[in-house]
Amino acid sequence: MTWPNLQLGTTVLNIELLVYLAAGIAGALAVQYRQRRNPEKERQIGDAWNAVFIWLLVWKGSLFLFDPAGVIARPLSLLFFSGGTRGIWLASLVALAYLFLRHYRREGVREAAKLAASWGGVMLVATMIGYTALGPLESKGGVRIDQAAPDVGLTTLDGREVRLSDYRGSTVVMNFWATWCKVCQAEMPHVEKFYQEHKDRGIVVLSVNATTQERSADLVGPYAERHRLSFPIVLDDKGEALNQYGVTAYPTTYIIDSSGRVKGRYLGAFSYESMKKAVKNAE
Repeated sequence: MTWPNLQLGTTVLNIELLVYLAAGIAGALAVQYRQRRNPEKERQIGDAWNAVFIWLLVWKGSLFLFDPAGVIARPLSLLFFSGGTRGIWLASLVALAYLFLRHYRREGVREAAKLAASWGGVMLVATMIGYTALGPLESKGGVRIDQAAPDVGLTTLDGREVRLSDYRGSTVVMNFWATWCKVCQAEMPHVEKFYQEHKDRGIVVLSVNATTQERSADLVGPYAERHRLSFPIVLDDKGEALNQYGVTAYPTTYIIDSSGRVKGRYLGAFSYESMKKAVKNAE
């Protein structure tokens, strides 16, 4: 599953981070309750909270392990992206190993395993509840899931007019962005990588600049050259696409299938791995 984000006004909240944080806190509280009569409860509770911090740190930091060149080039990406599913597994193993190793010498394998299981089990349950409860958020927005995508007219950087219907028969990743958007800047290398690997597979990347939100349309071309972006960029110079798709925060990405129907809407930073999953689900 690709996690939805949540929009509050023009602010996009990272739901994935919030759910994992809540799950870790739930696990730590479970350990606190279980150890309430233990004379050494303070130490064990402290270890549980440390495990939450370690999990989040390894999960976010795993991006450097899996994409070191990208992180070195754009350190800001650590704020918006993580190591994905591999990062989750790595963070979980490291946090559980930390809890186990902290306790097995003093309390034995059995008690150490119980403590780790208490924290890990509650965190897993809380995460699954988050998956179930937050999945429907993905369908909210300016257009509904399975609705026909509005056939808007857009202008290429060289002045030609194109319409979304020109790409009928191909899956379209329609990404709304602006040059001043810091999250968009972190996302662009992911879009570029996805485009390079999928441009010959019947998948279209249509990068829609929110031109009415820019100081000048003349900023867009130099921006693309400076960041070495090769995917198609079009200008929404009349704000028609923003209005019809209900875009009020950047970046926002729509997945449109080959028949022209909306299959997904994603707010905030959209990673390469998430794009692959979203497109696969739309096919």
